[in-house]
Amino acid sequence: MGAKLDFELMKRRLLALLVFFSGGVLACGGVGEYKKTGGTYAGRGPACDYRVLRNRIVEPYEELGVIDIDAFSMKQLPDDEERFRKLVGPLVCAKGGHAVIPTLDIYGHWTHGTIIRFNPSECDRCQTEGIMREEG
Repeated sequence: MGAKLDFELMKRRLLALLVFFSGGVLACGGVGEYKKTGGTYAGRGPACDYRVLRNRIVEPYEELGVIDIDAFSMKQLPDDEERFRKLVGPLVCAKGGHAVIPTLDIYGHWTHGTIIRFNPSECDRCQTEGIMREEG
């Protein structure tokens, strides 16, 4: 009788481990962690217009937070702007950001994003809603 109880206990523990690990695997591959580093602003709508900036920024801005993209495998990390936008866009808009500055690793994977917000009153090149747009 004791062996049967031990077997049932082992089955329950194994099932609990499987549920725990399968949930972790299913949750992998999206935006991992967001750390707030600046002010709090109202969201700008689920599909707001924002910039992905890969060049030097000369206009005044405030850093709102940093996104650390968490992936289960290297294949799931975005390797182009379109995939990066799909992952970080909702968070950029929800935090009131005007732009995001990506960080790429040595393999060309987009691994981090810094959400920023321009201050239109201090920005000569900022236009509608404070989004920095290129001239010309």
